[in-house]
Amino acid sequence: MKLLWRFFFLASSLGSFADCLAQRSVIWREKPGTWLMNVGLGATYYLGDLTEAGNFGHLRLGVAVSAAVAYRYSPHLTLRAEGQIYYIRGSQKNTHLAYNNLSFFSVNPDVWAGAQWDFWPEDDRNHVIIPYVLAGVGLTHMTPKANYGGRSVSLAPLQTEAIAYNRWPMIIRYGLGVPITAGERFKWNLEATYTHVLSDYLDDVSTVYPDQRNRSVLAVALSDRRAELGQGLNPPGAQRGNSNRRDGYLIVSARLVYVLITPLQRNYRRIFHR
Repeated sequence: MKLLWRFFFLASSLGSFADCLAQRSVIWREKPGTWLMNVGLGATYYLGDLTEAGNFGHLRLGVAVSAAVAYRYSPHLTLRAEGQIYYIRGSQKNTHLAYNNLSFFSVNPDVWAGAQWDFWPEDDRNHVIIPYVLAGVGLTHMTPKANYGGRSVSLAPLQTEAIAYNRWPMIIRYGLGVPITAGERFKWNLEATYTHVLSDYLDDVSTVYPDQRNRSVLAVALSDRRAELGQGLNPPGAQRGNSNRRDGYLIVSARLVYVLITPLQRNYRRIFHR
């Protein structure tokens, strides 16, 4: 959450500097009843069992693309639904657990619906920059993979911890945003969100090493990768991950928001286009 607040203060400063270009025409003001669409492109940062807190030389950034539709319900409240594809990755290389040699990458979809709350009404003349907070719930599909033997291998079917986990967990998303520039019918926002996944298997790592007897050669090789470093396997029950904290991902994105139609525009069409 501290990362989100730091983003908010930085983005607010940038937004004040840009001064939103100009006042928007009245017909496109986002009064209640306005429909909007937005698309986003951002950088992802996975947080889970394969990240190391405070190790900024170990950043493993990915990318996310998204599209959303929104409806302004009141001067402060906007309802929003969104779909997204995000790429995340993690590795124990160059961490204090490098001897376990675990890693993953994943290209996942997620969908969520929720609400966005503007700090001030859209027509408040005292505030050119109007930051907002957002929160909602949804689902994601987890597809963790790892590179092994020159190819990518899907990890979930191998049950690397001898557990068949749910690959469609719920998510809780919350974040902060701020407009940087605005025209008559569009604006650019900067937005930072954190997605809390209600599963600890986003990275296919959670609990302990299983008993490797009676398991396939590939399952053993991807469950315990110490052999690739010339070391012996971990004993059954040895710690593999931290099941006390679930995984998640942070996304900082630039978003283009487009006004589809407003109540004033609908009235204009009724009057002049009968």
